[in-house]
Amino acid sequence: MDHSYYLDIASQEGEKALNSNEEPAGAVLVKTGGDSPVVVAQSHNQTMELNDPIATAELDCIRRAGRRNDQPQLTLYTTRYPDMLCAGTLLQFSIGALVIGLPKMESAAIKLLEEKALPISFVPHQGCLRLSEFGESE
Repeated sequence: MDHSYYLDIASQEGEKALNSNEEPAGAVLVKTGGDSPVVVAQSHNQTMELNDPIATAELDCIRRAGRRNDQPQLTLYTTRYPDMLCAGTLLQFSIGALVIGLPKMESAAIKLLEEKALPISFVPHQGCLRLSEFGESE
C-alpha cells in the first residue's frame, strides 16, 4: 500500500489547521480490506475553532467515520505522534493500524500501543515533517 498517498492527504488536512491558526495536524482513516483502499474520513485539528479540547485531527477523523463494524480493517494516518487520548481511542475502537508520517520516537502513548500489539509504521513524509516544524507534536 502506498502510505505516501494517504500521508499527502493528512498533510493537506494539517495545512488547513495551520491556515486556521490551529496546531498543524491532519489525519485520514482508510479502510484497507477488500479490493482497494478507501478513504473513510479525514480531518484536521479544530480545537480552538470549535472550543473543544478533543476536536483533534485523529479523534475527529474517527468521529466522522461513525459507527462501524470494520474497525480492525481501518488504518489511521496522522501527521504527528499520538498522545495518550489518541492512543486510548485507537485501542477502544479497535482501529487496526497506525501510520505516522514522522521518524520513530519513543513516548508513553507509542509504548502503550506497542504493548497492546497495534501495528505502527513510522514513514517520514516531507509534508508531515514540514508541519512538525510549526507546532509541538503531542
